[in-house]
Amino acid sequence: MLSDIARAYGNENMYRDVNEDDCMKFEKLLGNMENTSSGFIRKIWSGEQLSLTREQLGEMKKFLFIMMYRGEHRRGQYHNDDFDISTRLSILRHMRHKNIEKIRDVWFDNLKWLIETPTKHIIDEYVGAITGRGVLTPFAMMRDHRAPIHLSELVDFGNMSHSSLCIWQAAEGSEFILSEGCFGAYEGDKGFTFHNFFVVSPRYAIVLVNRLYKSGRMHSMPFRKSWFGDELHAEPETIYRNGPPRDISDVSKFSLDDVFKYRRIVVSKKDVYNVNSILLDARTKYLTYKSSVCMYKSLRYYDKVKDAMFDYKHDYSILRHKLFADMNRTHAS
Repeated sequence: MLSDIARAYGNENMYRDVNEDDCMKFEKLLGNMENTSSGFIRKIWSGEQLSLTREQLGEMKKFLFIMMYRGEHRRGQYHNDDFDISTRLSILRHMRHKNIEKIRDVWFDNLKWLIETPTKHIIDEYVGAITGRGVLTPFAMMRDHRAPIHLSELVDFGNMSHSSLCIWQAAEGSEFILSEGCFGAYEGDKGFTFHNFFVVSPRYAIVLVNRLYKSGRMHSMPFRKSWFGDELHAEPETIYRNGPPRDISDVSKFSLDDVFKYRRIVVSKKDVYNVNSILLDARTKYLTYKSSVCMYKSLRYYDKVKDAMFDYKHDYSILRHKLFADMNRTHAS
């Protein structure tokens, strides 16, 4: 589907709230968060050394989560009341607690709180929820925990904030595609996420790796193995302002001024095709690519694996034939 860029990406005053004294409060707060992330992304593009302080990393993950949460899929769940029965009962209980009349209004209420609340405060709420009331048990959503936002979103934020950040670089001769879901697409199994992908250009993607999966603590659970190997996970070089901790649990040594230095991890063509296949299977509207050859190869790969690996199994034969014709025409000329 073709779409005007301004219409697709140019929503103005999306977070304007007439109930606030400063009706543009949330637009401004989101803009401040975006500054840190956009500066880091520009460094990825330019080839500069990549580093973030602990405070900046927290703000970066918060921004990525909000970008994912405000996307069409999550917003549509609330607007269309598209939830399983246990989650819906949990939302209705949350609505009574917050005096919210419509399910669709829960989405914006959650979003406003996430934007305006300091990252540390959000993490404190998350830790209190999972340690005090056993949120991660099978019937978590049925528990009467009064969180400032809907409990499942608080847990998702906490899990994502503890993920490990990596930078993936597409191998020579391949590229990442873009879609309306390429900022936050995920790979996982049975509701648990292994990786979140944030494609920032045809060449680069920011990847958040679930620490429980990365550490092997999920391997004993009945999940399939990830489609991406451990060699694509890399811890950053860390400069501790208060000296190195005894181990990762020694948070007393942590400082907001600690510096994390990242490297770009070159991923194979097959791994790029796997990322692209995830985006192709999740796509509902938009699809963007730079190289017709790379796009054609990604479609060929998706066709080979979609029956065994994916749910939607979209038919891209029309686009594939168009790309093949375009490539032959270019080669003939």
